[in-house]
Amino acid sequence: MLKQEAINISSSVIFLKHTAADDLKFHLVDVELWASEANIHVVTHNAKYGNFDEQLATITTNDVPFFHDFNIADLFFKNAGAGDDTTIYLVGIRMTEARKQELGLIP
Repeated sequence: MLKQEAINISSSVIFLKHTAADDLKFHLVDVELWASEANIHVVTHNAKYGNFDEQLATITTNDVPFFHDFNIADLFFKNAGAGDDTTIYLVGIRMTEARKQELGLIP
């Protein structure tokens, strides 16, 4: 299931947005969505990111880190500061079935 702020997912392009409403961790999608590459844009307020258990890495406003070959559902964010309500954009390319096979993600 996609978060309600998800803006567009076409056959190949992914564009997601989420604004934190509280200081709890969040992710952009609830189901597997593999990306061959993606940029994360922090538009307002710094954010922490990581996996489900820990979000220790920091993305500052205007940073644009690049990720490749990953499941977007495995990436979690939270506000870096209490009450900051960070806004995250993700722009990426959906992973092809051929690439999933090449990586051993599917038979």
